[in-house]
Amino acid sequence: MKINEVIRQRRKELGLTQERVAELLGVSAPAVNKWENGNSYPDITLLPPLARLLKTDLNTLLSFQDELTDLEVANLMNEVAEQVKTGDLEAAFEMARDRVREYPTCMTLIYGMATMIKGSVMMTQPEDAPRYKAQADDWLRLCANGENRHVRESAIVMLFSDALERKALDEARTLLDQLPEPLAVDKQQLKINLHLASGEQEKALDLMERQLLKTANNLITQLSNLMDLSWKQGQHERAERYGELSRKTAEQFDLMPYDHAIADFLLALQKKDAKTCLDALQRMLEALKQPWDPSASPLYPHVKNTNDVGSFNSLLSSSLLNELQRDEKLAFLREDPAYAEFVSRYLTPADPAQAAKR
Repeated sequence: MKINEVIRQRRKELGLTQERVAELLGVSAPAVNKWENGNSYPDITLLPPLARLLKTDLNTLLSFQDELTDLEVANLMNEVAEQVKTGDLEAAFEMARDRVREYPTCMTLIYGMATMIKGSVMMTQPEDAPRYKAQADDWLRLCANGENRHVRESAIVMLFSDALERKALDEARTLLDQLPEPLAVDKQQLKINLHLASGEQEKALDLMERQLLKTANNLITQLSNLMDLSWKQGQHERAERYGELSRKTAEQFDLMPYDHAIADFLLALQKKDAKTCLDALQRMLEALKQPWDPSASPLYPHVKNTNDVGSFNSLLSSSLLNELQRDEKLAFLREDPAYAEFVSRYLTPADPAQAAKR
């Protein structure tokens, strides 16, 4: 139950009017009305007397004991994601902060809001980016000290990556030390074995297909990293080989169409090959227009796509277009005659984030 619902319910159960509550707390009746409608929150100094007045405790008043289901978390996340899609990141930020205030102990929700805000900041580069990022990092640090192991470790990994980017190597080492060593055996494989032994073949198939998909995606990531580093070291033939393997992996393992073009884009970027680079970008942007369902592949028929990828795809598309306009590494593209046509096709006023930068 949300704090506004607790206030309203307890007030009515005690036979108190909003005016009487306001009088006893030394605030205005409209202020109490706003609390109950969820339009604002009581000042932190009023929480103890408010809890005493309503004959309840702070845990109940602030919903500390409330646990959200995965579906509830997903729905709250989707609300914020829809706000992000409008291009009004300030409104999305305030909405995320309100949700965290309502459920201050739900680490799954807090971690989700932190990652969404950080991702939105990275992809849209708003003027208030430092403020948004600081809040998201505070949430991640909260999660990194929480009891939910999966969320805690995920938060530490994100903070570690941020520390690396800032070249804060001592901080990165400290965070790395907080992560447990991996199990000597693959726990997912043990789960698969258990399902098979229990005759739960469909559950085993689901896990095996997910493992296959995860392995293929990890392979794409490593091949891209190897390709990039090999090119920088002057090992161009080896880089080309890694790029070829990346393309074949994406094709053979039926990965999302976006992955099929990544190697071509990264290699063309290193070569400053404008035509190939724009062609690959076009394939990537077209791929992001359509949701990808892994179960459509005969390799992953049991892997149902339960995530709303539309918002993420939209943000990723915006990020690519933003980088196209401002990244110095892509300056050679802006000098190509085909650039103007490319921009007119993809950079339209229908995309608020992009239209504002034109």
